[in-house]
Amino acid sequence: MRYDKRIRTGLWALGLILSLGLTGCNLLDVNNPNNLVEEDLGNPAAIIPMVNGVEAAVTRAVYAMMAPYSTATDELVWVGSRDAWQQLDFGNIDDPFNEFTDAAFPYVAEARWWADEVIKRLESFQEEGALTDRRALARAYLYGAIIYVVIGDMFDDFAFSNRQEPAPPIGRENLDQVYATAIGYLDKAIAIAEALNDDDLRGQLLMFRARAKYSRALRALIFPGNVQVNALVNDPGAVADAQAALALVDPDERVVLDLDPSAPDVVVAGIGWQVNSRLEMRFGDTYIQPTPDNKRTEAVIFKDIIDTDVVHPYVEQEIMAFHSSENYTDITVASEREMHLILAEAALAQGNLQGFANHINQLRVRDGLTPYTTNSSVSGIEPIEMLRFSRQAYLFLQGRRLADHYRFDDPSPEWRPDGTAVRRPGTFFPITVIERRANPYID
Repeated sequence: MRYDKRIRTGLWALGLILSLGLTGCNLLDVNNPNNLVEEDLGNPAAIIPMVNGVEAAVTRAVYAMMAPYSTATDELVWVGSRDAWQQLDFGNIDDPFNEFTDAAFPYVAEARWWADEVIKRLESFQEEGALTDRRALARAYLYGAIIYVVIGDMFDDFAFSNRQEPAPPIGRENLDQVYATAIGYLDKAIAIAEALNDDDLRGQLLMFRARAKYSRALRALIFPGNVQVNALVNDPGAVADAQAALALVDPDERVVLDLDPSAPDVVVAGIGWQVNSRLEMRFGDTYIQPTPDNKRTEAVIFKDIIDTDVVHPYVEQEIMAFHSSENYTDITVASEREMHLILAEAALAQGNLQGFANHINQLRVRDGLTPYTTNSSVSGIEPIEMLRFSRQAYLFLQGRRLADHYRFDDPSPEWRPDGTAVRRPGTFFPITVIERRANPYID
């Protein structure tokens, strides 16, 4: 783990979910550290393995969900043999029986539960004066916040069951409370970073809290069947956090969930495996020219909106990095570039066109692209279209595209007229059948 540039993940600790199975851990004062039972987790010496387990569980969950999510957007297109991927490609997002969203759902539920459980245990150690590493608690808060924000960004409903104790679904109208929990965790983590005078950690946390506050405000504009088209987010908390983060972090810094190739046995069938190995999906025609067999990337063709003869450097970089990583694709959950997008949108919402252009051009000039002028008679591009394009490019494959498809009335080319995404814009994933069958509160 390091905080200078990226939050990194080691999936070797993934066994720490219920009755844990750790390898090579001499931090735990138990008879057999490779065969732990839940009672052993009352030992404060176990805090680092517990937090590593949260990190790994959250990474696995996000990696699993990114495949169905991105297939439901224009970022990926189905080219394989499984019909459930085709249904997502067509925009049928709300089917609780879809085998791939159903397969990913347990990882999300597991990661959410384990994050809450570890945070509760570490907070108890802190109250007892037994917490020996406050950064570990800050890390746990961050990973807990990540999984809560992913739930808010990708689902229309969720049930916060406790292992075999079912909980009623919260409903789409209460999704705000998911973001509130994430932000509360980040508030506590940032207080720890400030007390430790750790600006590297604080910068990372501020970036993700800005993203969480922005996401909460964005989701308030998008309800199934009720989308505020071209509405802009100008959340004061997100703006303040983005500004504070930019004062601390380096250009192109990210908060990244990073899969470790040294742990192949614990990587689930997520987005990297589905695209690079199984060849069930490939990048969409908006972004690439496929190989003759229609399975792989021949060339990146996503052109810039101003320099229309130039392939967008950032998107090309991300696609090539994705392919080179094979099954172990990093997932960016917040970035310095996103801070500029948040501030650009807020400026546009305030009518501050020069402020909008300044933040957009912070990114464009970095990539060697022609700066944008808000004078549409010169550029030919309205600010709202520049915002839409910039988010499409700089948030590529980060689990944000579906919301922008809806908000900017920019449907995926693969969506069918009878698909849910077209018939009921603003629809995200449901609670899937694996939870519905086990939960008596869900009909």
